[in-house]
Amino acid sequence: MRRARERFRIGGMAFACLLSALTTGCSSGSGGDDSSSALMDAVGHVSTAGAKGAQVSYLDAARVRSLEKGEKGGSQRFRAVGQAGSPLMTSYRFNAHAYGLDPAMIDTDVTNGYAGHWQGSFDADRVTAKLKAGGFARRTWHGETVWTKDGITLQVAKDEISFGNADKGLSAVRPAKGKSVADDPDYRALGDCLGDVYRVDFGGKDPKDPVRLSATGQLAKSANQTSGVICALTDGKRTAERAADRLKSVIRQRAPRFDGAKVTVLTGDSPGVKVTVPDRPGDKRAGRLLISDVDLQLALSKV
Repeated sequence: MRRARERFRIGGMAFACLLSALTTGCSSGSGGDDSSSALMDAVGHVSTAGAKGAQVSYLDAARVRSLEKGEKGGSQRFRAVGQAGSPLMTSYRFNAHAYGLDPAMIDTDVTNGYAGHWQGSFDADRVTAKLKAGGFARRTWHGETVWTKDGITLQVAKDEISFGNADKGLSAVRPAKGKSVADDPDYRALGDCLGDVYRVDFGGKDPKDPVRLSATGQLAKSANQTSGVICALTDGKRTAERAADRLKSVIRQRAPRFDGAKVTVLTGDSPGVKVTVPDRPGDKRAGRLLISDVDLQLALSKV
């Protein structure tokens, strides 16, 4: 079982997590960090029940577009980590463009498996007309008008779109009061640790694992000055210290790959570890910890 959990966490981290951020050390139990409020607002659309064993991802797409415009070559630099990762945009069952949807309309994107929530500017009348013409059936789900077809449920408004599996409706992105990811103290602690991220990927939470929850974020002072941060919560101070030692060992062994990295043991109510890694000046793309350099993720998976 231990090896199975490690394989799950390694795959999840390497595939979707671990990006970048330039932040100072933090106490995981400090709270009150305004820089994480946008993230918490977004993941407030994801239910804790729907997040069990699954990855939750967040993207501030509007901020990425601003970064891309601010620097020459910015659009190329953020291509790997700055695109809305929603499965609705890539599903073979749903041609988003054919239904009047474009990534440029999305300001924030939060997804959890096949369910998700977008905020932005949408032509709701045009989109719903295309859904109807495309064979989507209009239904009522808990008092809301939704459109369903081929296992997909959509709810469309001018400033937001929610989607989920047809058999579960929008339950994964319509949490009851106090039952969202943002209400979970572990997610809030990681939000404080990550800082002002424009993207973050949370791994699946496992309370029985020594590293019970981890996340990777991306920060950017400019399009060409980016860095990555990994925050992980552990089952105690000793595990956090052991994780920090493993990370430092990898940083030394892989020099100069992780030059400039900083490892911090998190204190407070939620012990853990944090490592920040600046992207190298010569990197043509942000997010190298997601693209290629997964050594630190692997180190955490073996704690």
